[in-house]
Amino acid sequence: MTEHLAGPAVTAIAGPTTTLLDNTPPAPLQGRIPHGSDLEDELLQACNQRLIDVHWFRTDWQRGGASTGKGMILDEELKLHTILIKLPIPEVERLWLSRLANSTDVAPNIYAHGNKLGKHDISWIAMEYLPHGPLSPQWEGNEFDLLIESYGRLAKAMSQYPVDQAPPVKDWQAILRKSRKMVHSHSIDNEQRWGKALKKTQRQLKKWLSILEDEPQDHWCHGDLHFGNALSRVPAPNGPALLIDFACVHAGHWLNDAIYLEHLFWARRKRLGGRKICSMMAKQRREHGLRVCADWPTWAKIRRGLLAMSTPAMLEHDGSPLHVKAALEVLEASL
Repeated sequence: MTEHLAGPAVTAIAGPTTTLLDNTPPAPLQGRIPHGSDLEDELLQACNQRLIDVHWFRTDWQRGGASTGKGMILDEELKLHTILIKLPIPEVERLWLSRLANSTDVAPNIYAHGNKLGKHDISWIAMEYLPHGPLSPQWEGNEFDLLIESYGRLAKAMSQYPVDQAPPVKDWQAILRKSRKMVHSHSIDNEQRWGKALKKTQRQLKKWLSILEDEPQDHWCHGDLHFGNALSRVPAPNGPALLIDFACVHAGHWLNDAIYLEHLFWARRKRLGGRKICSMMAKQRREHGLRVCADWPTWAKIRRGLLAMSTPAMLEHDGSPLHVKAALEVLEASL
């Protein structure tokens, strides 16, 4: 079923509907994910003939067969809006973007979306183009405050939806075994310190996991909270920031997002300017009337240790020498 958020259809637009960057004719659709340029007629129909001048392009971070298009769309009052079209997207991303569409200070406006284009079962979305960002040092340090403020608004908006799924489960024993194996089989700096810290972690792990059993897992987590997923309608250093990319939303505890964001700066603490990410996010939750348990600092310390312990197991993703060294220091402090 295709949903339209911008009201009734309007008349077809004169002139060419889309303009391709390379003017290459669409390839046959056999045996592959269709490119956006292959589905222009279906998109035009799904958007009630309201699309104008869509250009397809690839971003630096795209992988696989995803397509992104930039164009314009007419709303029910015949006003033009610049949009991004993304396809295919995970259904969870479409679900949350559509849920948050009326929260104009949380995520981009959504003009059309659906889970089918013609005969293709493809989830897609046409959303507001945000011209400024992602957040970066151009925001003069305000990027941290803007991102965490956006988290507070997001958490409040998401809280109205009951958590109807179990949180992801990690096999921490298996991760610890892999970390110990990677330390011994790779040339990793501070190998002896890592070995000693991981040996101590083995003795602590059961106790840590027992303590975390009291941590409620009934929050919605963004799952990928970082500056690359925060943009703005206004130029730096102003805000507010809006969040994008909801493909990793899952059930859990708010500390999942907090520790993830924090760990990105373990090796670059000076950038934080003395800010304490977990404390700031706890404050945001309180200000929005959301629950913050008194035991969260204990849980944060354990989650910090678990993520630091995992670093050797994730060298292909998080293996810069500076980060690995910082993770070791965090693990030692957690023990």
